[in-house]
Amino acid sequence: MRPMRLWTAGLKRGVLLVGLVVLAGACRRPQPSTQSYLEGRVVVDSMGATVDDYSGFRVLVLRPDGRQLDTLGHARTGRDGRFRMTITAPARAVYPLTLWGPAGRRLLARTEYVVAPGDSGTLQVELPLQRRALHPESPENRALRAYRNAMSMHRRMLTQRPEADTSSSNTRAQILRLTSSTLWSLRERYPGTYAAQFAAVESLSFLEGWNDSLVVARTRQISPSSSRYLDAVRIARRAEARRHGHRAALALIDTFQGQAATPRQQAGVKAVRIQAFLDSLQFEAAFSAAQELKAEHSPTRWAKWADRVRYEAKHLMPGRTAPDLTFQTLSADTLSLHDFWGRPVVLEYYRPNTDLYTLQRPLRNALYETTRPDSVAFLSISVQPDSLVNRAFLQNRRLPGHKVVAARGREDPIVTKYNVGRVPTWFLIDEDGTIVDRYRASELPTLRRDLTETLRPARP
Repeated sequence: MRPMRLWTAGLKRGVLLVGLVVLAGACRRPQPSTQSYLEGRVVVDSMGATVDDYSGFRVLVLRPDGRQLDTLGHARTGRDGRFRMTITAPARAVYPLTLWGPAGRRLLARTEYVVAPGDSGTLQVELPLQRRALHPESPENRALRAYRNAMSMHRRMLTQRPEADTSSSNTRAQILRLTSSTLWSLRERYPGTYAAQFAAVESLSFLEGWNDSLVVARTRQISPSSSRYLDAVRIARRAEARRHGHRAALALIDTFQGQAATPRQQAGVKAVRIQAFLDSLQFEAAFSAAQELKAEHSPTRWAKWADRVRYEAKHLMPGRTAPDLTFQTLSADTLSLHDFWGRPVVLEYYRPNTDLYTLQRPLRNALYETTRPDSVAFLSISVQPDSLVNRAFLQNRRLPGHKVVAARGREDPIVTKYNVGRVPTWFLIDEDGTIVDRYRASELPTLRRDLTETLRPARP
């Protein structure tokens, strides 16, 4: 995947003059809750000439937040090119790391950087980079690089378009299993790291439907401390339902409920239970569980989702006719979802500059690239209402397909009609306008399989 681009940097129209704003110290500093350290050196290959002053290069770790930028860490090189910084971030996560030229007038390079408690990193840079990437070194960032390499390998292997013949299906199955094994192995190679925790849950999604018993067994090994715990629970619930039925899936959910470490996780696991009831068409049980979730966890986003469970049961279950949407794309075309009927539609809801979407966007793009634009329509709706933020995010990021901004954010009708709480979320709609299913984070491999089945020619 191409390095994460600092959303405001380098815009040709000079939007916000972010370089000057950042380096003048005008950005807000967040309340620190996670701290790590980065040191290193920046030198210049002067083609044989003697250079003894490498001062003035700026190294920054930033956090885009709407039109604002939080400066998490800032250092300036001394005459010998060396720098050191303390990075304070609101959470353990992936953030843009940027390198600026002297006086801060030119952005030289950018990459992604994991900020995690106590993680100490080094960065050695020799300019000019000549298309070489920045490679910060630390346990957390080596794990992130290993995850990226595994996903790049997966995308290279998925070069065939979805086809119906048995040999291609077997090949895809082998690719999925290999990728799953590689991702899961990062837990042992980089124990406890942010990227390894992310990769572990991602590996479950590749196994789902192929080896459900292994999915359940591995999910039991994932700690509630993982930021992806709820995604793992959701995947395991479906796997257990396929293995042993609805009752067994509910019993497994009870186990995970008892392990949930925070009230927010507990609310999320209860939402998984509601979805289990919906999927088994036990609507009254789903409505009752939704009322309980709302009463016990009213401040959470899960409670807002539960408030619309009756709507979901009536309009958004697989087999229902997809609610129509009317929208204006970023290219100023006015369209409706109905305009795409006659071919499958991948309807995507996302928010720019979030960890989860940043890490999954390459896999989403790989899905697009294995289909023809005339055979599948991709519609991406950003729940970030600020059009400037969206245009800046898309400036140097590939997101092929139709792109739409929800002008009222999560309260916009084009969002509420599909009861979207967490993002990213995808819906697959078949050529007749019928909902095939909903897919949340880490479920892109399942979406790919369902799309392949949807494109499979009907047998006479």
